[in-house]
Amino acid sequence: MLSLFTIIRRKPSLTGLQPGQVALTFDDGPNLEGNVTPDLLDVLHEYSVKAGFCIVGQQIVQHPDVVRRMYHSGHLLINHTQGHHHPIRQNAATLVEEIDACDREIGAALGIRGYRSDYFRAPFGIVTMAVRRVVRQLEMKQVLLSHYGWDTRVGPHNCESVVDLLIANAKKNDGGLFVLHDGSLCPPKIQDEDWDRSTENRSWVPTAIRRVISELQQHGLQFVLPGTTGKVCDNRLRAAA
Repeated sequence: MLSLFTIIRRKPSLTGLQPGQVALTFDDGPNLEGNVTPDLLDVLHEYSVKAGFCIVGQQIVQHPDVVRRMYHSGHLLINHTQGHHHPIRQNAATLVEEIDACDREIGAALGIRGYRSDYFRAPFGIVTMAVRRVVRQLEMKQVLLSHYGWDTRVGPHNCESVVDLLIANAKKNDGGLFVLHDGSLCPPKIQDEDWDRSTENRSWVPTAIRRVISELQQHGLQFVLPGTTGKVCDNRLRAAA
């Protein structure tokens, strides 16, 4: 059973992975500021790696073409709600509305009527009683993590320590399920007027992922989709209730 407050499971096996498997997820996109998400998709394509994208409805409206590219490239689309509000401030009814609204935007972007997501990740990774209830009600699967590196607290000037820690964690634990943020929907603790130092600047993520994939593949680890334990993801659709 999922714990009350977090999606983190320190052991990769508890996230559904087999030894030697790595799964990548990206939250809060799609994001075209600095062409971040398209550049990230380019890197994943270059290495033939599939990933999970926790996409937000309000971002999908702005960039439906990027969502279509994710889908047709075989990446896993994960419902991350419509407005990325903190779960502590939401009851079950409002959370259902947020999930349904996000699904409508995904369906509109893909041209698929009645689209329903199988996979969900709560904003900020917070699992409340309402989250647990709604996940059961909608028969969704939560996408967990084995490591969280607080990448939203770094910018291009100081991101290396976060990347180093992610790689070290994967090597130490023989795999893992990881997250980086290609979008920026977490309010920064300190505003920085210098964009090159701002935590909202996600331009470093594609370069970081290139290094992560390269080093971990050389280490002998295999990249798989989250929740699929190496199986090909088909972004399965369910009929609307």
